[in-house]
Amino acid sequence: MPVFLRYTGYKIFFWNENNEPIHFHIAEGDPSSNSTKIWILEDDSFLMANNNNHIPLPVLRRILMIMQDNIDDYKKQWEMMHGEIKYYK
Repeated sequence: MPVFLRYTGYKIFFWNENNEPIHFHIAEGDPSSNSTKIWILEDDSFLMANNNNHIPLPVLRRILMIMQDNIDDYKKQWEMMHGEIKYYK
């Protein structure tokens, strides 16, 4: 799956899930469909769907700050890959 960013051994990536609202996954090591999943809300805030990888809270906070700084680029790439952006409600 396409990796968007890397941070201290963690990968922030797209997973090919058709018809789902915009989100990203985080994994330490190889990406998988069961990785930590974060929804992006319409106001560009985040909602954790799960933390399946048990990412420590300080690391997760830092990753979310990095994603907040890169949200526009991520949304552009999402739209190029999926054709549209739908938001979690």
